[in-house]
Amino acid sequence: MLESAVAFLIAAAVTIAATPAVRMLATRLDFVDHPGDRKRHHCATPLMGGLGIYLAFSLAVLAGVLFWPGLAQGHHSDTPLQLVPLSVMMIGGGLVMVIVGLLDDRFELRPRTKLVLHTAAALLAGLYFVWRGAQVTLFLNAVPWLAGVVTLLWLVGITNSLNLLDHADGLAAGAGGIASLFFMIINLLNGNEAVAFICAALAGASFGFLVFNFSPASVFMGDAGSNFIGFTLGVIAVLGVYTPQGSIRELAVLSPILILAVPILDTILVAEYRLRRGAPLFAGDRNHLAHRLMRIGFSAREAVGVLYSLGILLGLLALLLPTLHSYQAVLVMANALGVSIIVALFIRNGERKS
Repeated sequence: MLESAVAFLIAAAVTIAATPAVRMLATRLDFVDHPGDRKRHHCATPLMGGLGIYLAFSLAVLAGVLFWPGLAQGHHSDTPLQLVPLSVMMIGGGLVMVIVGLLDDRFELRPRTKLVLHTAAALLAGLYFVWRGAQVTLFLNAVPWLAGVVTLLWLVGITNSLNLLDHADGLAAGAGGIASLFFMIINLLNGNEAVAFICAALAGASFGFLVFNFSPASVFMGDAGSNFIGFTLGVIAVLGVYTPQGSIRELAVLSPILILAVPILDTILVAEYRLRRGAPLFAGDRNHLAHRLMRIGFSAREAVGVLYSLGILLGLLALLLPTLHSYQAVLVMANALGVSIIVALFIRNGERKS
């Protein structure tokens, strides 16, 4: 617990200290996001905030490697990596995602190119799992190759979900920080200290960035930040321990889905919106959750606050899952699905009236 608190404070402090310097560097390099048809900001805004988030996270994790290298994952985990190899994977894989994001921010990579690069990073992470003797089964023990495919799709999918969620000031950083905190709590409860430490570092870096990114933002994280946060959350979800000994392990896969419900729901609804209107699936637009909430009368801060609240509500349900019987877990998931449907219908009806 103490180690995770230290990781959070180091990452938050470094982000707050480093972001002004990163913002100044981005301005001097003209690494900025200019106003456009799909963008709400009215002046050029520095884009390299994600680099500050990554540096703060990496320094906090390296501090853990220096002072607490023996932190280990819970003994119920399928992927028993200690903090040192886990840190190598998170810092190395995160760096790949940051580089891809910086290239995209500068040159606007094609969606297909980004997908290939994201897949390559996810494959490297998977190969590292295998090399360190870890097993990523996702409870598909009878079909190991299918577990690998599902894990790859999960990592790429969550990375892109966070990327899509970065459409309003403070949304991606706040939602990522909230998800990281819930992942930290649930892993601490199950003795998964190494992953909890990683979660705390990510939460601290994300919340520290909100000092400069909450509406009105003076700096954006860019794809470098959203790629990194999404990829790290995806790996955390795979490596986490969600059920204590003796509970129903198959229920564990439901906890990450609830914790990451906001980016997942945003991705599903924006895809449904585009398909229903015959719009290109990978084309950018202003039809994400926060955009649509603002369209029906919410302010930018209110829209982001609604999505924060949804993330907290569903994260609390995720904490309950390990204590439930199977039928109770089904009821919890049904309630979560019902809440999501109500939110979607509320937005759609509001749009029709407006």
